[in-house]
Amino acid sequence: MDEDKLKRLLYQYFNNSIDPEDCVELIKYIDANPEKVTELLDHHRFNLNNGPALGETEATQVFQRIKSDKRFHIPQTEYRQQSLVIKFFKKQWFSVAAILLICISIALFKTLNTHRTDNNKLASNTNKAIIVPGGNRATLTLSNNKIIVLNNSANRVLASLGSSNVRTIHNAQLVYKNSPGSNSSSADENAINTLSTPRGGQYQVVLSDGTKVWLNSASSISYPVAFTGNERRVKLTGEAYFEVAKNKEKPFYVSMNNVQVRVLGTHFNIAAYNNDDNITATLLEGSVQVTKNNSLSLLKPGQQAVVPEGNNDIHILPADIEQVMAWKNGYFSFNDENITDIMKRVSRWYDVDVEYKDNIKDQQFGGIYDRSKSLADLLHYLEKLGKVHFEIEGRRVIVMK
Repeated sequence: MDEDKLKRLLYQYFNNSIDPEDCVELIKYIDANPEKVTELLDHHRFNLNNGPALGETEATQVFQRIKSDKRFHIPQTEYRQQSLVIKFFKKQWFSVAAILLICISIALFKTLNTHRTDNNKLASNTNKAIIVPGGNRATLTLSNNKIIVLNNSANRVLASLGSSNVRTIHNAQLVYKNSPGSNSSSADENAINTLSTPRGGQYQVVLSDGTKVWLNSASSISYPVAFTGNERRVKLTGEAYFEVAKNKEKPFYVSMNNVQVRVLGTHFNIAAYNNDDNITATLLEGSVQVTKNNSLSLLKPGQQAVVPEGNNDIHILPADIEQVMAWKNGYFSFNDENITDIMKRVSRWYDVDVEYKDNIKDQQFGGIYDRSKSLADLLHYLEKLGKVHFEIEGRRVIVMK
């Protein structure tokens, strides 16, 4: 289990959205890797059910309950022939103990209540057609307007453009590789390609300079086949995460509407959807210069630039990196967001339209949810968090009180 998945399961555990199967997997991992888990807990604040973090006194009480709790002995068919062995190190044992106890409780509770949702409107609707999450889908438009459909296909060469070969590799990644010795021309070198993802799609591209780009759903990026001048320029709509190859002699520019981001070599995320009120640029490492018309601001790692649509203001704010990067790491992260903003992301990832029947747009929700789950599972989760209900009709989600 990598660290991103471990953090996601811990977050789901704390907001009671973890599935029983995921809970068992988390228990197994904690038992086998207690030092790694406790180290992670030291560096991230995981609140218990959205309340204050456990103090040592409360944790001691939890540990004593675990030692005498019969539920702690997981059936052999679910785990292994022996009862679970807990290893605690130094003072961090109480965090692991709390996780184990509540994970098991959640798993038992969900198992006992699996069959109690037959009368739920959402469940009855989704029996007609299960809407699955998005996947690795995109189209590549070449400079001659030829369109190539991309998916999870195996390694293959798509085209030869100037001194570059365009390849796809097995993990849904488009790669531009220089191929010395091939015929090239200035026209080919300056040709522009466009990678686009539909609603319900995502894809990766490695540009000719080695820059890596992860493209979120309903997004597109246009770029030259090769960066031949003294700068590197791309255009973006939607959302993308960039790991720009360092080159002090050739600054890298990302343009969207009237906003431009300039970097030399750094990691950052940009969200620039046309139906959002703001364009946001979030810096993970390096440095970034954000400009809009005559306004200019510099970002430091851990900061976010928020650029409203209607004026030239650039607001610099502390960034919630884990929330910003949630989409790339495979989950949704809702941080007291209103239902309309949440449903925009749901619409893009599950390729559905959204209709509102009641005035509930001011309701706010928080939590973490796996993007690999079905739409019905996500909507059930949101229903448990607030006074909101959903119906699914075809590929349309109706939101109501």
